[in-house]
Amino acid sequence: MKVRFCFSAEQLKNIALVSMVIDHAAVGLIEQSELASGAAWSLCGTAMRLVGRVAFPLFAFMIAEGAVHTRDRRRYALRLLLLAVISEIPFDLVAGGTWLFPVDQNTVFTLLLGLLAVWVGDLICGTGSGVSYGNREKTGDSGRKAVGQRRFPLEYERYIRVLAAVPFGLAAYYLKTDYGFMGVLLIVILYTLRTEPQFRTAVCIVFLFCMYMDFYGAAACVAIFLINRYNGEKGGGNGRIFYLFYPLHLLVIRGIKMAVGL
Repeated sequence: MKVRFCFSAEQLKNIALVSMVIDHAAVGLIEQSELASGAAWSLCGTAMRLVGRVAFPLFAFMIAEGAVHTRDRRRYALRLLLLAVISEIPFDLVAGGTWLFPVDQNTVFTLLLGLLAVWVGDLICGTGSGVSYGNREKTGDSGRKAVGQRRFPLEYERYIRVLAAVPFGLAAYYLKTDYGFMGVLLIVILYTLRTEPQFRTAVCIVFLFCMYMDFYGAAACVAIFLINRYNGEKGGGNGRIFYLFYPLHLLVIRGIKMAVGL
């Protein structure tokens, strides 16, 4: 049966960006202002936060896909680290209304830790695009490095990858990054089950409900529906727009709040 519509990576990323802006606007303009005391505005904020639950699973999926397709994971990780550091003050201004908000660190730190967890899982299991052959690199027709030899049976490899992610999840928990331990595990799950879409769907739905433990989990599951419509294509546009967009949209939200006196 032919799928009537599908999304490229660029389209999924754009959906995630719109969802993220709506979510952060709800936090910065409603929850962090006197508007939150009004019933109508409070309801509006809740609706916007529901829309915003779609963003993180999509970004987690983009990290999982990026881990597969990037030519240099070191540069990929360094770009995420730089973005996380640059974005922390704008994030604190929106999330906590102050220059320093140690209770919550921005989401990019979680994405970075998820990428590192995936990378370490590849190295332990001996498979994946994060595995190289030392000085003797093998390349296929695409010019990409070939994967290593699987060290564990597939049914065990899944658990090993999750266990390998635990230190990075704990780092997210203790550093108080947005989405924390569960956010890191979601990235690893999306990466590990990327070739098993039906199993991935079932696991992710259960995982997201456990992650939120309320109706926000149902909203987040919309992202899984979108991910299942991914066509495997990059799509047009600038693939690195997120690196500029993320801190700028936070500064814009903060500027709007100051301009209207919220």
